[in-house]
Amino acid sequence: MRRALFLALALAAGGVQAATVKLRPQGAELTKAVQDALAALGTRELPVTLDSSGGPLLTVGGSGPTAAVPFNPDVVARTVTVRGERRIELNPQGPLPLAQAIRSALTDELGLTAWTPDAARTRLSGADLNGDGKIDLTDLALLMNNYGKTGATVGDLNQDRRVDDADLRLFAAQYKP
Repeated sequence: MRRALFLALALAAGGVQAATVKLRPQGAELTKAVQDALAALGTRELPVTLDSSGGPLLTVGGSGPTAAVPFNPDVVARTVTVRGERRIELNPQGPLPLAQAIRSALTDELGLTAWTPDAARTRLSGADLNGDGKIDLTDLALLMNNYGKTGATVGDLNQDRRVDDADLRLFAAQYKP
């Protein structure tokens, strides 16, 4: 499974309030482009925002030790780890304009099936417990398998360290048969 971007989900008893993507874009232009891209994923029920306090570094072109490594002209972005720091480097001469390159790289990074609000809701709501891009009966089975358990457990959608009726209600709000 792809390594997902660090996501902080703010959850309330009534449902998901927001999804925050942790990513450190370098420069004002790139930051604005990422904010615009994430805003396009959000809805009134689930706004998607940028938290630049952590997560992978996002750059246009290589930086530091990777600056001298040329991009394949057909590649939109590459993900590298330098001295333990994860970086997503967008190809400055790549096949897509910057806005599309950001969407393409973040679609992969977030594990979305498409760059749409529906795909974001499914993936970022927390109810897609097995990470397959769908909220289905398999996810419900995972939740029910942990029902009544406490601690850091799969199915703890409201982050209260127990899987209970509140998590089942959150799941039900996201599940669409």
